[in-house]
Amino acid sequence: MSKHYTLKKSVILARIGLGVFACHAAHAVGAPVSFREQIAPILLQQCQSCHGPTEQKGGYRLDTFDFLSRKDDTGDPPLVPGQPEKSDIYSLLVTAEADERMPKKAAPLPKETIDLVRRWIAEGAQFDGGDKTAALVEIIPPRVHDKAPEVYSLPLPVTALAFSPDGSELVASGFRELTVWKPDEGKLLRRIANVAPRTFEIAYTPDGGALAVASGSPGEFGEVRLYEPKTGAMLRQIISAADAVLDVKISADGRWLVTGGADHCLSIFDFATGERRHRLCVHSDAVTAVAISPDSTQVASVALDRAAKVFDIKSGKLVSIYRDHQSPLYGIAFTPDGKQVMTAGYDKSLHQWSIADAKKQRDLVLEGNVLRMQVLGDQIYFGGSGKKISQASIVDLKAGRVLSAVGDWVYALAIHAPTHRLAVGGYDGKITVWNMEDGKQVAQFSAAPGYTESVVATSSP
Repeated sequence: MSKHYTLKKSVILARIGLGVFACHAAHAVGAPVSFREQIAPILLQQCQSCHGPTEQKGGYRLDTFDFLSRKDDTGDPPLVPGQPEKSDIYSLLVTAEADERMPKKAAPLPKETIDLVRRWIAEGAQFDGGDKTAALVEIIPPRVHDKAPEVYSLPLPVTALAFSPDGSELVASGFRELTVWKPDEGKLLRRIANVAPRTFEIAYTPDGGALAVASGSPGEFGEVRLYEPKTGAMLRQIISAADAVLDVKISADGRWLVTGGADHCLSIFDFATGERRHRLCVHSDAVTAVAISPDSTQVASVALDRAAKVFDIKSGKLVSIYRDHQSPLYGIAFTPDGKQVMTAGYDKSLHQWSIADAKKQRDLVLEGNVLRMQVLGDQIYFGGSGKKISQASIVDLKAGRVLSAVGDWVYALAIHAPTHRLAVGGYDGKITVWNMEDGKQVAQFSAAPGYTESVVATSSP
């Protein structure tokens, strides 16, 4: 999968950017330095990769304020409120010893940034982030993301798609944006800004009033935000994470929102209040997909660790574990009766198994790896490296219709049952739309605004 985007985590050492300085400038002149708004973003961008949850050089981590205040390997407190010169967190930024200076293997921080850290400590190193044990990424204010390019010079892989509840619009992932299309024509309707660089999943609320977007920058941060579909306004940020959030689902009754991400965890939120009810870090690698049962009582997850798990959505308790796959998993779905789960990934096999005893009921050998799957009625649709969408009966897992007019790996799949539309997004940046009644292609277009080959082909339904 050398040319394709990998979901495995990679550490990115980010330099201080304009966003941090903008945050500094926005803070009221003469006001005390805010840890949440001004210091935490610096630590997150400059320090956490070497002193975070996955690596603690020198035996020291600072991904929470609680850890930041603890003693290091030498037994000395790294932070002495009111005394910058006695605080390692400051002195290691200004030391003349190149081997000691932080951050390691990077240019010294700008003088304005160092002075800000010094002033915060001199003022007493006050914490204004609420929970001292919360991850820094969870307490900083929502980011204001850079604008998307006005015109795309190259197509970008389409990694997420979602039909509006009435089927009149199709929302697609973009670069730092979402694009909204008229699906049968490939006509760009509008663009939604202030989105993270990569979007991995999009989900409408049942009433169509909001879009939940799972996104991030792998190895750096992740988030789930709610947007108003028509205006593009950000309604609220549901979650901030230390790595990309790879999936988001909303229950059919609108009560629950579930996320899964590269931090190995899935989270269950009360949608109405935004309260996180459970954070389940029960996989040993990235959680690539989640699913909610038709009756909204259970949630299931798959991960790169090859395991599939089912949990009670209210209590968060583990219900079932399935371990018969031999390769990383990327797709999961409940059967319509909610009693079985279907999973697939890189072992070219679709498994259907019982939740009650975690035993395989049947399987289907595939031609390629599966990255996306979705259930509609008694049929399951799936696609991936085979460069096509395949259909199979859930009753007996017998292969059915194949939609093969896809130019590259399938990265996104959306279905709108009332209009009989199925949309696919791929690595080549194209979106293909089919009429599922007759299997005919309705439209195919590039999801890159302004790209010269924007409309590749269209035909009447």
